[in-house]
Amino acid sequence: MAQRAAAHGFSLARIGGDAAIIVGGALTSNAFNYLYHFIISRRLGPDGYGTLATLAAAATILAVFGGTIGIVAMQDTARLWATNRSEHVGPFVRAVAPAALLAALVIAAISFVAGVLAGPYLHIVRLSLWGAFGAYLALTIFSGFFRGAAQGAHRFGLFAASTIGETACKLVSALVLVAAGFAVLGALGGFVIGALVGLCIVALPLAAPRGDAATTAQHDHLELGGRALSVLWISACVLMLLFMDQLFAKHHLDGADAGYYGAAGTIARTIPFGVGMISLVMAPKAAAALHVSRDLLRRLLALTFGAGAALALAGFAIAALVPAQLLSITYGPSFAQAQYLLREYAGAEALLAVDSLGIAYLQAIGSYRITIALITAVVVEALLMAAFGTSGPRIIGIAGLVNFALVPVVAAYVAVTLRGAPQAGGPPPDEALLLDEPRLL
Repeated sequence: MAQRAAAHGFSLARIGGDAAIIVGGALTSNAFNYLYHFIISRRLGPDGYGTLATLAAAATILAVFGGTIGIVAMQDTARLWATNRSEHVGPFVRAVAPAALLAALVIAAISFVAGVLAGPYLHIVRLSLWGAFGAYLALTIFSGFFRGAAQGAHRFGLFAASTIGETACKLVSALVLVAAGFAVLGALGGFVIGALVGLCIVALPLAAPRGDAATTAQHDHLELGGRALSVLWISACVLMLLFMDQLFAKHHLDGADAGYYGAAGTIARTIPFGVGMISLVMAPKAAAALHVSRDLLRRLLALTFGAGAALALAGFAIAALVPAQLLSITYGPSFAQAQYLLREYAGAEALLAVDSLGIAYLQAIGSYRITIALITAVVVEALLMAAFGTSGPRIIGIAGLVNFALVPVVAAYVAVTLRGAPQAGGPPPDEALLLDEPRLL
């Protein structure tokens, strides 16, 4: 009976309903997010926007810690959902949240110090900017834990409300602060206010008791931390591949050219971000499918990668065919020169979108053996960009080559997990996947 109930969550109707909620929420959230960039960039100009884009890229890379904690939380709450023990989600959240908060504060403090030290390299030396940067990191990392738990528990409406609330408040508050004369600091203030609102939306109802007072939450924080470290390496590599080029562009290029590069990158990254919406539904479904059926998992992945490849190709085609029109509508005439970067940038990001979809699946099911390949890719890309990335096209070309080389590597690791996926029980360790011998945790 429990297995039939869990399997119902993988019906096309249920997947379609969940996808409509979470993808609709992600589209709305991204709409506010891109409006933020398009409107604020016009207020700041290319030079100021180059600074903002660089800080936003660095924050997104370091926010990997929030995504890492969220994936671990998602794995556990997905197991609870799949085994019809949703009443244990609240106790789990309340038991682990203090550790997540401590991690968020420590990481934010370290990041603030690192940012101040790296400021001269990035030509960003104002302490107030790095202070806002650290505050945003603390909030977004902590909210990542709650959003991951909401995903795994299949409370997609709560997840969507949190992301929409964050980006909407970010836009409104940034407009007010920039209009008040705070310039880049005001734009970053919008990040901080939005993150605080998004955290409250998801944390308060998820952690509130819901008839679960009789349950007991027993969690090994060391075991959770060990899994989090495994996820961290992978997530950090993906975000480095996604945003590292902007940091090198800010160093190698002058202020205006870095702004043009940032504009092209913001539009091109809509491709992996758009394809990544599929992961918002696929990841918790895959983590739960391991407890139900191998056939369900295979069908889920066929649907996932078919849709992902189609979306990546469509995004590339649009950016390649009408780059000038996209920039004119979004950033305005002052960013027209970015059109010469956008076509090549879109191709590189379409490849990364497919890579990221496979990597998100591997993280969701707890298979981390791709870590070495990803670290190698990041190191090679960083060395090449540092040595040869003296122009926008060169930086993008290096990123595209690395992303292309990763496609067959990711595909091979995904194929291995399908051969070893269990019919039921807990997710197998990597050793079991390689030996085709499913084991319980």
